[in-house]
Amino acid sequence: MNGISRKSFLKGVVAAGSAPFLFNGCSTGFFACRKINVGVIGYGRIAHTMDVPGVQQFADRCVVTAVCDYDAVRAAYGKKVIEERYAQRGVAQTVKTHADYHEMLADPSIDAVLICIPDHQHALVATDCLLAGKHVYLQKPFAQTIQEGRAVANLATMKGLVVQVGAWQRSRPQFRKVVQLVRNGRLGRIARVEVGIGCDRSGGCRTPEPVPATFNYDAWLGPTPEAPYNWTRCHVRDLKRIGDRPGWIQLAPYGWGMITNWGAHHLDVTAWGLNRDPDSVSGTCEWMDLSGTNLWNVHTTYDLHYDCGGTDVHVNDKFQMGVKFVGENGDWLWCTRGAMKVTPSDPEPVVAPGMLGPIAASRKELLADLRPGEIVDDALAHGGEKFLAIADHFENWLEAVAREDPQYTVSTAVEAHKSTAFCSLGRMCMELGRGKKDGATLAWNAATETSGNPEADKMLVPFARGKYDLRRSFAGTEYDYCKMIRPAV
Repeated sequence: MNGISRKSFLKGVVAAGSAPFLFNGCSTGFFACRKINVGVIGYGRIAHTMDVPGVQQFADRCVVTAVCDYDAVRAAYGKKVIEERYAQRGVAQTVKTHADYHEMLADPSIDAVLICIPDHQHALVATDCLLAGKHVYLQKPFAQTIQEGRAVANLATMKGLVVQVGAWQRSRPQFRKVVQLVRNGRLGRIARVEVGIGCDRSGGCRTPEPVPATFNYDAWLGPTPEAPYNWTRCHVRDLKRIGDRPGWIQLAPYGWGMITNWGAHHLDVTAWGLNRDPDSVSGTCEWMDLSGTNLWNVHTTYDLHYDCGGTDVHVNDKFQMGVKFVGENGDWLWCTRGAMKVTPSDPEPVVAPGMLGPIAASRKELLADLRPGEIVDDALAHGGEKFLAIADHFENWLEAVAREDPQYTVSTAVEAHKSTAFCSLGRMCMELGRGKKDGATLAWNAATETSGNPEADKMLVPFARGKYDLRRSFAGTEYDYCKMIRPAV
């Protein structure tokens, strides 16, 4: 483009009235005049079952050209599956494999990266991707600590790169409708929000095992402390079971349990609907049984109360999985996963006895669509445009990448960071309450992203071990690490 960015070029042709040249023929807008080359970092459960198929379905606008995994067996399997999926579409595509994601990032042909790795690796890998100038699709939660998340959000903003987080409920109609209604006053002032996110169970095995020859376990541990290998710490070795839930997801410090796992979905919707940060959180939880050789160690049951400007966000394992916004007069709106009616003639979704369906209200008239004059706060508009027609999270990401417009995503990097921080505060409160009958209370200053509690603020700090350190990633760049981990003033 002779020194002109694709984003500037797109703006120029639109301003010049040349829009039909780039129009993609559907209501979603404009796309770049070549396919987006996508690399994949991590080929496990979420990549195999969701993220890679999610982008491969849009073969007319992107192509997966490379896959990387610290487990060479999984990298080879990813190559095989991706190429076979393309072949089924009549597309001959060769996929490169990498053992080190830095090799992939050095390839100038890669435009964007799917990051499908354990939570503890998110910030370090995302930072390296952004520093390499790549757009990013980052699995949720956004980061493992709040300062890590802030660094990624700041970097994405400064570089003007697209970051979409895998909180895909934002792209589903029932969640979007409820959020739109709540933010435009359908319930009046929100008195409380009830959030259910499920429970984990004890398990895993602490007995050390030999590290498989094909697995770079040191790189997998990344910034976290050294620990003996057992496959239940990482992931199942049998490729026939690649879709199984991995062990790390319920094992600190790699995952924090349901508070950041499903919390990154339902507390994200809560934060989106309330459009504000918490002021404090208090509550209790129970922890996994570590008797015998049990390895997994995160929380099980929980009862948390966030104060969001006088609105009580109550997170409790006894609630049905989902989000219920309750207004000051007792009326409520509810949303959760599952099928929903697209047209009035569609059959009613099957719902378990006593459970609410994907979308519900205390009175059905509360679900009536907003009239144009009622829309004061357009939660579904970004970059001056609405993307109401885009119901696919991956399509939204690809279009934002094609436009080179970070504001076009349903959740910007800063919004994704704030939603994950919402979850992380709950996890920090749980840790502070260990061994205390009444749990703990933790204040939060969203402007400075500090709690004022020295013990809690230690949990804000990024993990680091040897070469696996955000400081090393930022060293030698124009970005000051100490400023990157703080909110911009």
